[in-house]
Amino acid sequence: MRGPKVSVCVPVHQGEKHLARTMASVLAQDYPHLEVLVQDNQSTDGTARILAGLDDPRLRVLHTDTLLPIAANWNSLVEQASGDLVKVVCADDLIHPRAVSLQAEAMAADPGLALVSAKRHMISEDGALVAASRGLRGLSGRYAGGDAVRRVVRRGGNPIGEPACTMFRREQFLAENGFDASLLFPMDIDLWVRLLRHGSFLGIPLALAAFRLGASSISAALSAAQYADQQVFTDRIGSDPRWQLGYGRRAAGRAANVRARARHRALFVVSAWRDRRVGGEPSSRPDLEWLR
Repeated sequence: MRGPKVSVCVPVHQGEKHLARTMASVLAQDYPHLEVLVQDNQSTDGTARILAGLDDPRLRVLHTDTLLPIAANWNSLVEQASGDLVKVVCADDLIHPRAVSLQAEAMAADPGLALVSAKRHMISEDGALVAASRGLRGLSGRYAGGDAVRRVVRRGGNPIGEPACTMFRREQFLAENGFDASLLFPMDIDLWVRLLRHGSFLGIPLALAAFRLGASSISAALSAAQYADQQVFTDRIGSDPRWQLGYGRRAAGRAANVRARARHRALFVVSAWRDRRVGGEPSSRPDLEWLR
C-alpha cells in the first residue's frame, strides 16, 4: 500500500563541518515516498560545495535571498515542502535509516496522531557517544494530547526531543504558524505542545536519531535569558485552559525546568571534556555507528 509522502527538511547555515554526514544519514532512508529539501541560509563556507556534490533525484536545494533568523528559515523551508508528513533535521544531527519509515507508518496507521517522536543518542562534536537512548521519559507509547502535555510539564525541559526525533503533519504545522521566534531555546517543545492541540502523541522507545552536543548548537548556550524563555513557555502552557494545569502543576513544572537545565548542562560539559581529551581529532568510531 502506498504510504503518505514525507518531506525531510534540512535547514543549514555554515554547516560545512557536519553537513556531509547529516545528508548521508538522510539520503540513506529506506522509505520510498520521500523528498529531501535543504535550505542554505546564506552560508559562506563549504556548504554549497557539499550540496553541489550530492546527486539524488529526491533532493531539492533551496537558497534564501537574505540571511533569515532561525525560526524564519525553518518555517520557510517547511512551507515549501510538499509532503503530508514532515521531519526537520538540523545540519549537524543524524537519523537512523529506518527513522522515516517507522514514524510515517505509525502516523499513516493512526490518523489521530499529531506528533510522533523517538529516543536519540547524544554525541559529542567529534561523533563519540556521550549518552545512549535518551528522552521520552514517561512518554513511551500513545497518549492523548492533554496527557502528553501534562507529562511534558512534569518532566521539565524537552522530554519529547529535538526536531530530528520527531515527525508531524504539515497541515497542522501551518495551522499553528510553525515555530515561534519569540522563544528561541524552547522553540521546538513549544511547537510540539501546540501540535498536540490537534491530536495524540506517540513515543517510540527506539533511538532513531543522534543529537550533536556541539558548540554551535542552539542548546549549547545555556544563558539566563534562555532559561527564562523556558519558564515563560511553562507559564504559557499553564495559562491555556485546555491543558487543565493548576497552580501546583505549574509550580512543579518550573521546578522541573531547573533540574532539566542541570541535566542538560552536564551533558554539554561531558561532551566538551570528551572533545578536549581527544584533542579535536575525529572519533575513531564513525558517527553512523551509533545509529546501528
